[in-house]
Amino acid sequence: MGIPNRVGQGGTGPGAISPDGSPIELYERAEARGEDQLINAVIPPRSSILELGCGTGRITRPLVALGHRVLAVDESPDMISRITETETLCSTIEDLRLDRRFDLVLMISYLINVPDNEARRGLLDTCARHVNPDGTVLLQQHDRRSFAQNAVLERENHRLVISDVQQLSGDRQSATMTHTVGEDTWSQYILVQNLTEQQLTAELRAAGLELVDYLTPDQTWIRARPRAAAT
Repeated sequence: MGIPNRVGQGGTGPGAISPDGSPIELYERAEARGEDQLINAVIPPRSSILELGCGTGRITRPLVALGHRVLAVDESPDMISRITETETLCSTIEDLRLDRRFDLVLMISYLINVPDNEARRGLLDTCARHVNPDGTVLLQQHDRRSFAQNAVLERENHRLVISDVQQLSGDRQSATMTHTVGEDTWSQYILVQNLTEQQLTAELRAAGLELVDYLTPDQTWIRARPRAAAT
């Protein structure tokens, strides 16, 4: 039995599609765009890292190359099979129960913006359950400005069209993102729940975490810690 699509997600295009609608062949071609250096700058050398929702390893590989010890987790067996450079585990994030804690728990790709309060709490509970008492949780949240209007973004051999943008009740946004790389085209429908800082702080506290600061001016990269360590 396959894993059902995530709430508010869906995708089409050549090759396998992950449960959240991510086109696996597209993601395998993607490379880190400075995220690895951002992460590396705020953690000790050779940190133990639990990467939740690792995909095909776009960030995993650079972190391993920098000397960190990464356990990469994803619910898609097609995604996780592309990573051979480090330890991997195929699991949903919410169901993860390891008898281990890590210097860093990393959850990016806007997973915190899932439009389901219960699912979001499950994700954050997993982060809190697996971080060392003096460790760090890094999260990446959606930038609402990216879905402000339809747009076309071009870079070498990659065209991204953001279309069907909708501003929905409850501070939700949706859009269709269509990627064309060479002769291949993939479309992914995305629905996100934006969070105010007050909401984010409350969600973190409910999971036993504390907002420490933001790593970027756009506040999309969030640093949190266990509450006992942050006080």
